[in-house]
Amino acid sequence: MLALIALLWVAGCTTTTTTTTGSRTMTTSGPSEKSERERSQEALDNYVQLGLGYIGRGDRDLARRSLLRALEIDGRSAAAHNGMALLYQMERDPEPAEDHFRTALRNDRDFTQARNNYGVFLASQERYQEAYEQFRIAAADANYALRPQVFLSLGLIAQRLGKEEEAREAWERAIVLRPDLSAAHLELAEYHLAAQDYPQAKRHLAAYERLAKPSARSLWLAVRVEAAFGNANGVASKGLALRKLFPYAEETLEYQQWLEHGGESR
Repeated sequence: MLALIALLWVAGCTTTTTTTTGSRTMTTSGPSEKSERERSQEALDNYVQLGLGYIGRGDRDLARRSLLRALEIDGRSAAAHNGMALLYQMERDPEPAEDHFRTALRNDRDFTQARNNYGVFLASQERYQEAYEQFRIAAADANYALRPQVFLSLGLIAQRLGKEEEAREAWERAIVLRPDLSAAHLELAEYHLAAQDYPQAKRHLAAYERLAKPSARSLWLAVRVEAAFGNANGVASKGLALRKLFPYAEETLEYQQWLEHGGESR
């Protein structure tokens, strides 16, 4: 689960072509019409975007230089503090990372990007209840571009907290918002298999297989779904693919143990 959360952290670093800082969107004038305030805002936005871009490339030095310049322009910039938090998180320095996340949200409580990133940070620290609260708030922002991914994260954390039905509802909401979100289909396939709703498990697994490459987890899940339907050929085919593509995966060991016990469904 935390590997998936890490992928969502990367997604949270992405930026759009709209110039934004915090929850505000700036409109720009022509070059000759820009006021000093607009020029300052433009420079702030540019430094933040540069910083996030350098983080995405793994260039910590240039990221720090750009984000510190942004903070020199506006020390209360929620976007710049969010960037600094991501930088410290990359450097595995959790205390200053959390300080910057908290500062970003204190300065702009409606800055959903920072809230989502803070939720991912809390999940990485195994502070699941706190992460759950952050994702729940972030998921309420209907205008957030990464809202489907927030629902995916909310479901993962809800499941970790034993809130199985809430997890299912969150993953279903993620798919409503973004039908091609393969990870949500895989989570729902696993959920329905555990609930012995095999047709739904098969439906979501088929959707995942259309959208994403096979993984050790998806193939092991497919073996058990095919077994539930009594499809011996399907079991053999998926099992062969699992052993061939992922010979040293944990799921392959589970599959081998499953075979040794006669292939009982679990």
